[in-house]
Amino acid sequence: MKSQLSTSVKLIQNYDLCEHCSGRLVSKTPVKKHQVKISNSSKKKCYICKNIFDTLDLMALNIIEKLNDFHFKTFHLGIILKPSLLERDDFIKSKFKIQGVENLKFSIARQLEKKISRRTHTTRIYDDPDIFIEANFKDISCKLRTKPLVVYGRYNKKIRNISQKQSSCRSCNGIGCHNCEFKGIVSGKTVESSISDFFINKFECNQVKINWIGGEDQLSLVMGNGRPFFAKLINPKKRNKLLRKTCDLKDIALSELQKISVQPKGFVRFKSEVSITVETKKPISSTHLRKLKTLVNIPILNSTDEKKNFTKYIYQINYKKLGKNQFHLDIIADGGIPIKSLIEKSDLTPNISDLMKNTCRCQQFDFKNILVC
Repeated sequence: MKSQLSTSVKLIQNYDLCEHCSGRLVSKTPVKKHQVKISNSSKKKCYICKNIFDTLDLMALNIIEKLNDFHFKTFHLGIILKPSLLERDDFIKSKFKIQGVENLKFSIARQLEKKISRRTHTTRIYDDPDIFIEANFKDISCKLRTKPLVVYGRYNKKIRNISQKQSSCRSCNGIGCHNCEFKGIVSGKTVESSISDFFINKFECNQVKINWIGGEDQLSLVMGNGRPFFAKLINPKKRNKLLRKTCDLKDIALSELQKISVQPKGFVRFKSEVSITVETKKPISSTHLRKLKTLVNIPILNSTDEKKNFTKYIYQINYKKLGKNQFHLDIIADGGIPIKSLIEKSDLTPNISDLMKNTCRCQQFDFKNILVC
């Protein structure tokens, strides 16, 4: 006890400490109350923290003002301090052999956390918070970053001449910058731009990253139940906004919309029901068309596909002759089979041009339904 008292007395006699640092460092010694009185009466700056605790209210006010724009229930707090503050804290603890007390950074974070929690009625958690707050005490500034919001849905494309994907912004390579209004994509009407604009306006997010379940041609329609997709909303402010299951975006219709906790990992297997119109170079007959039935339940291979995630099949095929050089196909096939390559002479084996010994051209194809396996 005498040793503890001696150490504490030496500490307070040789260094000016604020109430917070003195209470933290001598909290386990009998001199604590005496030290607090000395610290309160001192007008000099604290040797360790340079009175950084006096700035906590200002920092908390700065953070809370910015938080007013965000929906959140939980947060995590990180702080940035000048290295010299931490070095002096470590020096004092080492010199006086002080152990088992809070370090300076933890003490500041704990008190700032209480101020934020009381004012916002939220809770600080370490794992998967709604928002991460970075408090920089070097310049009394803060940055906020929210947890991404994941949405599942389907889309129907009602008109032709709309591409599925938007080209990435050349300035930021899709990350998001001032040139692209933090969308990560260049301007232009696409399925991606329509969906992204909808989510950006609704949830006030910076950017939308879409994981497509298959794709279609610019001229193709997407009908029936629609094509599934997952949208990852980056840094959303209004995460608690109500999301209705359907939304009509004029040329694009969204359905089955729902917020989900996490996006499924890995490849999503699906089948496509496709309507195809084919034009041939040479006249066709019923005998030629009957050969198409041999495509059912045989492997469709791509000699240039190095991944070969799984073997793809056509499960059903129906045909109808439209003219001497034209016919119509309705097929149900595994997702991932490139439709134009299936029709035209290509690296796909078998393909319809080789099978019919005729040069075939895919005039148009539309998706009638997408079936997730």
